Amino acid sequence: MIIFYNKTTGKIVGTIDGRIHREEHLKMWVGNKEETDRIIVNWKKVGNEFEPDHKQKDLFIELDKKQSDIYKYRVDLKTKELS
Repeated sequence: MIIFYNKTTGKIVGTIDGRIHREEHLKMWVGNKEETDRIIVNWKKVGNEFEPDHKQKDLFIELDKKQSDIYKYRVDLKTKELS
């Protein structure tokens, strides 16, 4: 998942779904590049399963089940974590 958020408020303004992002995904952008930033959450293979390669791994596992819940969060502008 790629999460786009407002650089000033931390409000999430859009996402690109997916677990592994190729170059064409990384070239995509939601919103004005001067006003938004992004967090890229790739998933990695661990044993027989994939899991988010992110410090908020458990949260992203839940968001993978119900992706629309991402808009209930904001990005903490200092830590770049969802809160």
